[in-house]
Amino acid sequence: MTLPAIALPVRDGLPSLHLPVLASTAACGFPSPAEDFFREEDRLDLNAKLVPNPPATFLVQADCGGSMADFGIHDGDLLVVDRSISPRPGHTVVALWEGGFVCKKLYMRNNCMVLASGSGYPSIIVPEDVELEIWGVVRSSITQHL
Repeated sequence: MTLPAIALPVRDGLPSLHLPVLASTAACGFPSPAEDFFREEDRLDLNAKLVPNPPATFLVQADCGGSMADFGIHDGDLLVVDRSISPRPGHTVVALWEGGFVCKKLYMRNNCMVLASGSGYPSIIVPEDVELEIWGVVRSSITQHL
């Protein structure tokens, strides 16, 4: 899976964007009755929630076919990538591999980094003598439904 080489930096000092949050969860089975759907104190700043470190954050659109669907990332998702997070095994990362960007799950096996995709897709085993350039850790993925 490759991602477009164009990544959009997130501006520092973003204005607050407080949106109302339902005072209840949304049941995926049968709904539960609720009286107060919105309360004034239940507001969420999307910028603060999705981009806690603007200078180290960039956005990139996923172009993954179905290779990352097992990990909740789908074609066209907008990935919020944070360069200030130290990548660890189990993190989803955006890395530069063979001249292109990839989004994969990072693991270690026999002192080699492994960039894993979902089931049915081959993993990339990075040889010990090859330096992998990890651009950042995926903090969030945003799926648009319309």
